[in-house]
Amino acid sequence: MTSPSDETGSRPMVPPPTPGNHGDGNLTPPSGARTSPAVKPLSEEVSWRSMTAALKVPAFAWYWTGQLISGTGTWSQAIAQSWLVLDLTHSAVDLGTITMLQFLPILAFALVGGVVADRVGRRRLLVITQVALTVQAIILGVLVASHVVTLWEIGLLALALGATNALNNPAQQAFVPELVGRDLLADAVALNSVQFNTARMLGGAVGGLAIATWGIDGALYLNAASFLPIIVILATIHPAYGADHPTASGRSVYGDLRRGLSYALHAASVRQVLVLFAVIGLLGFNWQVAVPLLARFVLHRSATGFGDLMAAIGAGSLAGAVVLARDRRATETRLAIGGVALGLDLVALGFTHSYPVSLLLLGLGGVAGIVTSITANTRLQLLTPDRLRGRVMGIYVLLMGGTTPIGAFVLGELAGHLGTGVALIIFGATTAVAVTVLGLRPARATGDESPE
Repeated sequence: MTSPSDETGSRPMVPPPTPGNHGDGNLTPPSGARTSPAVKPLSEEVSWRSMTAALKVPAFAWYWTGQLISGTGTWSQAIAQSWLVLDLTHSAVDLGTITMLQFLPILAFALVGGVVADRVGRRRLLVITQVALTVQAIILGVLVASHVVTLWEIGLLALALGATNALNNPAQQAFVPELVGRDLLADAVALNSVQFNTARMLGGAVGGLAIATWGIDGALYLNAASFLPIIVILATIHPAYGADHPTASGRSVYGDLRRGLSYALHAASVRQVLVLFAVIGLLGFNWQVAVPLLARFVLHRSATGFGDLMAAIGAGSLAGAVVLARDRRATETRLAIGGVALGLDLVALGFTHSYPVSLLLLGLGGVAGIVTSITANTRLQLLTPDRLRGRVMGIYVLLMGGTTPIGAFVLGELAGHLGTGVALIIFGATTAVAVTVLGLRPARATGDESPE
């Protein structure tokens, strides 16, 4: 599992929206787009029994469980790495720089990772990336335990982590439909988000406790061990709705990449989601810099307190994911509302110096963040044809984590010069205003929306 995954009584089979369709129950094509055949809208709410149908698919149930375990370890490492940097340097700028280095490869290679996910067996690719993530955690743990770790070594390993995630994350997103099929896709995405945020909540608390009990190296070793179950699961399950040997497109990697980008830019509904999510990803999803700075320099808390603050985000995200799992209205309006709410939450967080109030606001920030990520993920998955799924989800991963190098670096610089609170207020206000302006603009088709 990586840092920035989801899943009845019977329900009607619902065909996915076509690229020219809104996919939110509105069957009127966007202005300027070709008229597409009408599709039956998703029901707005389902029962818990219906929602968990995806977990009755054995391969998905095993995958979901393995990701929960590895995700808990991943968040433990996130806590440990941030605390390690602050222990070594006591610098907001250095923390922002390391976070930038970790996510920089996603910015550079996530789109290529999406092409790879469409051209090779996703299950085998995921086995390789999980092994690589295990090795990265072990190396960093050994360096910490040996008391020889330096900032440049942390940065180098952060780059390696990011490079692996650039391949892993698009494949991880595109692999879910291979396990459950399109009919259960909305349920699977929602339950994957429940799993992801349960892991974030548990990982935040476990990471802080592991640092206090076994040291930073102990938290890193815990992450390495957490990958073993998912490696075994991926090596043994067999997806029922996908092939381990996808048919080559006949184009070069560049040709496939250009085709995916062209589709995303010209399909009006897809493009609108990506534009909104780009702003939210750039300015709103910088918790790995914001929270440790808040814990260390504003609230003056220990590693355990830092872990609890991160767990609060996970708890809020989990609560939001559980609610959204029963609500399939993945509309652009809901995406915009979540983005504005996230911006306002960051503004409020910038003004507080109270630990209990910060816990509450981080929980609310988790709710707002998960509203945006689930809505964008579900909407893109349903709008995108299977043959382009890896490439479009590569763009999603790019916006989810690839924009972090820019946001994290700027946030760290602002915090270092103006203070953590002022930096959070600036980022939050900019997020709210930008999402409001962009959310009011209607999506317009710019040309051919055909997927191939």
